[in-house]
Amino acid sequence: MRFPVVGALFAALVLLSGCGGGDEGPGQSSAPPTGQETMVELDIVIRADGQNQSAVYSLRCAGATALETSNHPRADEACALLAMHPQILDPAPAPGTQMCTEQYGGPATASITGTVDGKSVERDFDLKNGCGISAWNDALPLLVELTTGN
Repeated sequence: MRFPVVGALFAALVLLSGCGGGDEGPGQSSAPPTGQETMVELDIVIRADGQNQSAVYSLRCAGATALETSNHPRADEACALLAMHPQILDPAPAPGTQMCTEQYGGPATASITGTVDGKSVERDFDLKNGCGISAWNDALPLLVELTTGN
């Protein structure tokens, strides 16, 4: 009696494993349904000298795709980065909660504000120490370039 139950379960699993597939081939995945992409609306302010605005960009994305309303010079790269690593916009760790090298990368700062899927985001970047330099480099497509304020 035990064998027919196990056999029936195995057959059901085999049949179900073939369900739900699309027409995509190896290595391909079906695109998410329209309207399911993460919507990003960000304003990015760069202060190369740490005080005065040297650049202001707007970045608008639908998933990894930059929208035409963006004026960001690296919009395609920035949207792709956010689609793969949205945690880049998470708040920076509180001062003193991580060990950072004592190196100075320059006075430049950047502020990112806006929304991701309707949720407010706000993230600041600077080059005051190794942690700040690393965070800036990780977000480089968003911040356009590594600036030294010169």
